[in-house]
Amino acid sequence: MDISAIINKSSDKAAKDALRLFLQQFTSPAFGALPKNEVELLVLEVLAKLGAIESEPEVYELVSKLRVTRSKARRLIYERELRRSSESDLDSKVKSLLKKPLVQKNGELYTLEVENPLVSDHLRARVQKLGFVSDGSFSPTIVKLGLDAISALVESYLSDKEKKQTRKVLIAAGAPDTSLNGIFKATFKKIAGKVASQSGEALLDKASEYFGPIIDGSIDQISQKIEALFK
Repeated sequence: MDISAIINKSSDKAAKDALRLFLQQFTSPAFGALPKNEVELLVLEVLAKLGAIESEPEVYELVSKLRVTRSKARRLIYERELRRSSESDLDSKVKSLLKKPLVQKNGELYTLEVENPLVSDHLRARVQKLGFVSDGSFSPTIVKLGLDAISALVESYLSDKEKKQTRKVLIAAGAPDTSLNGIFKATFKKIAGKVASQSGEALLDKASEYFGPIIDGSIDQISQKIEALFK
């Protein structure tokens, strides 16, 4: 990382803001009182303000730019997120992930790639509270959910009003008249059949077109997208 080049490319305002942030926090409550890990997180914020790293960097960016191990990069991201993200922030990030799952095994398995370790923990904890398990044995950045789990997870993110409206529009589109969870399971299976490859194994590109409106509770878009699936 060329620090001189980064500073030269930064605007005066960005450089002043970064210096102000560093000095204010480094001298509080007393000069040099911050523990080493807090200083590292502070420097990370300074680098973000200068544009040297993304505001929400991925693991590989920190590995390559800071020359740290993957485990340290994940720790830095995790601890930084703990200080920056509220419960609602984490929920929003999980909802974004749910819009683009990798569909596998004829719609029975859904794989999410979760680069942010705190978001991954939040997702797994929410799934566990709903009474399901997630499989992350393959990779720390991969979370696999069964059809029941992802259906329950999507349902948990809808308000009571959105649940009623979504259930109504999906039944009108041709989904079976059962519980909302049952309707989601039938709908997700139909989506899998629509977007899956000939082998039935996996694919992603078009899945977000169908999952997005359901996750967002966008009733008009749900009607437009889902009706064709049940014809």
